[in-house]
Amino acid sequence: MLKRYFIDDVTDTAASRRQAFSLFTRVDDWADWCSVVRYARLFGGWRPGATLLFVIDLPGLPPAPVAVKVLEVVENERISWGLALPLARIQHRFSFIDDDDGGCRLHQEEWSEGAMTLLTLPFGKLIHRFDRRFAAEFAAMF
Repeated sequence: MLKRYFIDDVTDTAASRRQAFSLFTRVDDWADWCSVVRYARLFGGWRPGATLLFVIDLPGLPPAPVAVKVLEVVENERISWGLALPLARIQHRFSFIDDDDGGCRLHQEEWSEGAMTLLTLPFGKLIHRFDRRFAAEFAAMF
C-alpha cells in the first residue's frame, strides 16, 4: 500500500504530560493560541467516532475547513484523528511522551495511505508547514 508521511516530528514542551494533554484537548481554545487555526470545535467529546472541525488559516491562502473523525484517545498519552476516503486514508496522531526533566515531548505524525495518496503530493508542504506551526505555538504556551 502506498504511504506518505507529511510529518514525523517531536516538539519539546516545558509542560508535564498531563498539562500538555489538558491544553491540547481544549479544542475551543485552539484559535486563541494558534495563529494557523481560525476556528475549532469538537462534536461528541474526545471519543472514537466524534467529529473534529477546524478551519486552517495559513498565511497567503484562503481559510480551509477540515472535518475529521476521532480515531483514538488514550488520556494523557495519545490522540489521533483521520479521514477515510474511497481510495485513501489520512491519519494524524499526537503522542505525549515524558522527557527526563519533567517536561513533555509532543510526537506528531501525519500520513496518508492508499492510491489517492498521489493526489496529496501538491499539498504535502502546506500540511507540513501547518503541522510544524501548530506544534511550535503549542509548545510556546508553556
